[in-house]
Amino acid sequence: MAIKNQKSASEKLIYIGPNLSRGRLLQYQVFIGGLPKHLDAEFDEFPQLEKLFVSVEQLNRALEEVQQTGTPLNKYYKQAMEV
Repeated sequence: MAIKNQKSASEKLIYIGPNLSRGRLLQYQVFIGGLPKHLDAEFDEFPQLEKLFVSVEQLNRALEEVQQTGTPLNKYYKQAMEV
């Protein structure tokens, strides 16, 4: 169990959605240790935002999916543009 906690503490996630107003969240911003806690209210109101955080290792594939119409990431990106 401790190994899992250590992995998540060093896990790097990158946000691939659009910039949010007032600088709350910027595209390609990297977070270490999981989702940013300061955005919990936004995640509660717009759960699709969480889907736009991917591991750094998956970045290239995720960006392709964001551009491809009909994929879940494309849908979440379009929804996030309305936040």
